[in-house]
Amino acid sequence: MSSLKKLCLLACLGLSLSVKMDSYKQGEAFDKCITIADWEGKELGDDITLSDRDSNGCCPTGTVPGVKHYSKYVGAQVVCGFKSDGTLSFSTSKSNGVATCTYNQCYVWKQNIECASGHQRLNGCCAAKDDCATNNCGFKDGCKNYAYSMTNAHGDKSEYCLTYNKNYKMEYTSDTSDDQKDGALDITKVYQYTACDHDHDHDSTTTTGSTTTTGSTTTTGSNSGAVSFGVSWLMVLASMVATFWFA
Repeated sequence: MSSLKKLCLLACLGLSLSVKMDSYKQGEAFDKCITIADWEGKELGDDITLSDRDSNGCCPTGTVPGVKHYSKYVGAQVVCGFKSDGTLSFSTSKSNGVATCTYNQCYVWKQNIECASGHQRLNGCCAAKDDCATNNCGFKDGCKNYAYSMTNAHGDKSEYCLTYNKNYKMEYTSDTSDDQKDGALDITKVYQYTACDHDHDHDSTTTTGSTTTTGSTTTTGSNSGAVSFGVSWLMVLASMVATFWFA
């Protein structure tokens, strides 16, 4: 096989199908990793590529699993650290160059807050990192925010935001025993300050269809058409590989 054919074959094998976080159910468990670029720059309806955690539970360099849930606040659109007893714990460590991570359970918490321009990003913010600060991050009037940063096990920094309504009170109950049920997070049970106005279509759980996993990339379909599209692409990929291999 010529070098050109090898390069083409590798390119074919490197193809990946995109995922929209909006295709996940509200409160659905999440065990993948999001690139920091997508985390800070993409919205729920944008295409992103997910990767798997390694054998030590860590996300690869340049990615995050979400961010630890900040007690009493609505924040990013993927939150982690939930233990079965209702407590929160999220930790990373590194020894002799080997990272170990315990994220505990992560969940999708869709809000889709409308910003001054566009909608809220996956990290919960309404603006790029360089343009985002506490109460100055592109949110509309009435939505207050904090801007924080986190560092993953590989030393990569990323930003996330917490939000709350300027007319706030404590919502729901402080009992954490009912926050998780049947492998999902019930956001209407989580004790929190009043949330900013958001897309209420995301408050309830909806059916999203099936999921296809290939290697370390996961594609989640919102309906049978999306799944068919993914299968079609896999057939095209197989055809291209066969063509280059036997030509």
